[in-house]
Amino acid sequence: MTGGTSGGMEARSKQWDDKKIEGLNKKKEQYEAELESLGSIRDMHLKESEASGKISGLEKKIQYAEIEKGSIEDKLSNLGHEKKTIKERIECISPELKKLNDAVNKSNAEIRKLERRINEITDRIYRDFSKSVGVANIREYEENRLKAAQNIAEERLNLSSQLSKLKYQLEYEQNRDMSSRILELEASLSALEKDLKRVQDREAAAKVAAEKSAEEVNQLKEEVKEWKSKSEECEKEIQEWKKKASAATTNISKLIRLINSKKAQIGQLDVQKQEILDKCELEQINLPIISDPMDTDNSVPGPHFDFDQLSRALKDKRHSDRDKIEGDFKQKIDALVAEIERTAPNLKALDQYEALLEKERAVTEEFEAVRKEEREKTQRFNEVKQRRYQLFMDAFNHISGNIDKIYKQLTKSNTHPLGGTAYLNLENDDDPFLHGIKYTAMPPTKRFRDMEQLSGGEKTVAALALLFSIHSYKPSPFFILDEVDAALDNLNVAKVAGFIRSKSCEGARTSQDADGGNGFQSIVISLKDTFYDKAEALVGVYRDSERGCSRTLTFDLTKYRES
Repeated sequence: MTGGTSGGMEARSKQWDDKKIEGLNKKKEQYEAELESLGSIRDMHLKESEASGKISGLEKKIQYAEIEKGSIEDKLSNLGHEKKTIKERIECISPELKKLNDAVNKSNAEIRKLERRINEITDRIYRDFSKSVGVANIREYEENRLKAAQNIAEERLNLSSQLSKLKYQLEYEQNRDMSSRILELEASLSALEKDLKRVQDREAAAKVAAEKSAEEVNQLKEEVKEWKSKSEECEKEIQEWKKKASAATTNISKLIRLINSKKAQIGQLDVQKQEILDKCELEQINLPIISDPMDTDNSVPGPHFDFDQLSRALKDKRHSDRDKIEGDFKQKIDALVAEIERTAPNLKALDQYEALLEKERAVTEEFEAVRKEEREKTQRFNEVKQRRYQLFMDAFNHISGNIDKIYKQLTKSNTHPLGGTAYLNLENDDDPFLHGIKYTAMPPTKRFRDMEQLSGGEKTVAALALLFSIHSYKPSPFFILDEVDAALDNLNVAKVAGFIRSKSCEGARTSQDADGGNGFQSIVISLKDTFYDKAEALVGVYRDSERGCSRTLTFDLTKYRES
């Protein structure tokens, strides 16, 4: 019993300890989860520093806002007093204004009556003149004259402004020390004149050489034509000779076969002759030999026999053998002739020749077709080249015509109402693709300088003018401008922002520009607040440290647009 009791107590004690351990484990897991949610100490410090930075920034903003609030309240109080005084003044002036308006309306009615009467009288007086000039009445003629006078006045204003610029430039040039510069220019001018003379001499020599070469080329072309005609004649003769040669080769092959057959016959006769001699030796028949082989017409070497000196029996025998031999030879000759007739000559030679002619004709036709295709491709290439030139010149003429207007809009101000000047020039008018385009921009009150000598802001304004002028030719749906105001001062930033707003606001989108351009949408990335107040909406990008990513904030400014 003692052992059993003690065993039960140990089991109960172990069970109680396990429950306690499970609870502690749960608490441990809970504390670990809280630690994970809080993050590491470094993250806590980062959050704390970020929060402190935000708090300090907000506190500064609050201070600025309170200062602005005080100033705005003072302005509001002053504006309230001014509003009261203006209302009192309006109440005092309104009866007088009403009387004056009534008097003005009466006088306007009388003036309109008088104007109608005057117009009728003037129309009656100038009726003949109006008919001769081709207008409805004299007022239309005066309006046309007034418009012409206004245009002349505007041109005079432009000319006067240009004259003033030229005067300033002339004074500047007169104040400069130009003597040394003039000497240098005179020296360079003399050198250039010498070079020009040399170039003219070279040009004259080149012209003479070109004329000579042209004459030589013409002569060579005539010679080429003559040689072509001669070559065609030679080709015809060659074809005829080829035909004759093929016929001659066939005849030669026939003769060679005949000669070979004759040689074979002679060899057979020599063998038969040797057999006859051997037989005569066996039969002890003495054959008479001709002492002088020159008496015979036979040129074959060896002993020559005189068969006439033989006896009659031998002659008869010889004739019988000869007839037999002749009969054998005739049979052999007939067999050979039959074999020759069976083995006909190459009758396909003419067919092969015709096939070669047909092949040559096909190759010639193919060559002519290729030449025709080459001419067509050249013509198409020239058409595409002309089309490319026409499209380029259309774009260039449009852009060069609008770039000066856009540059003036970007650079004009109250002190400089005319703005600057910008224009484009082609380095090669005949073939613009072989050379470049020269872009010249002159800011207000600045003399002519190369584009490399302009400042960063001036280059930016010139580049934007070129960009907007290109857009006027081929409008795009929207622009994305990434910190184009980085090199601009506040004045130029305001000008560029105003120009973009005038081209991208609702008014420009609903109606075309007065200058003939098109409106557009624009997304501008900028760090300057001058752009902000001209925008229709703001999009801010900030870092979300909790999520470790970037987030955006949007703000619509159309609700707060100035009336």
